[in-house]
Amino acid sequence: MMRKKLVILSMALLLAGGSIVAADKLMQKVTLLYNNKQSSEDGLLVDDKVYINIRSLSDSLQAFIQWKGSEKKLVIQKPNVHMFMMNEKRTMFGQVEKGSVQKFLVQAQIDNLNVAITEFKVTLTDPNDKEITIDRRSQADDDFKEFVEKDTFWFSSKLVSYDFKYAGRYKLRFWMEQKNAEPQLISEKIITAK
Repeated sequence: MMRKKLVILSMALLLAGGSIVAADKLMQKVTLLYNNKQSSEDGLLVDDKVYINIRSLSDSLQAFIQWKGSEKKLVIQKPNVHMFMMNEKRTMFGQVEKGSVQKFLVQAQIDNLNVAITEFKVTLTDPNDKEITIDRRSQADDDFKEFVEKDTFWFSSKLVSYDFKYAGRYKLRFWMEQKNAEPQLISEKIITAK
């Protein structure tokens, strides 16, 4: 009786191992790169088709992604945000000297905004990942409606003074937030300090 149980258990393990090997051949992990940056989540290759978690790419795509389960619909909204920095003399720049203090403002043109937002902000992140907020607008601000009631608007931040004390790449980012959602990265520019 004991021998019979052992044979049955051995057969079950062999079949299970074979199923795992077959499943491994059917589904393979795929590394995702977007602009040469590896995604935090892998994709799966099944029957020569790559499946990915689209939400994991929302920052890379710089878009709002919403799954409407009742309609079986995936909605991707990508507003266009074009940003540039201007110094006190109203000259655009994208490169600075390391250790220099710059007074500047951020100009942004936003179009194709087809979602309702409750807030937007501009941030600057240094090479050590320390982030500051340059400017922001929310529903509590008197001028918020003039920005977001249209699908196209211009935004000019307040004048700020910033010390570019480290050499490297600084990330200028434009974020938008929908009601009851996390802020979503919509645009990013690089300022280089040498």
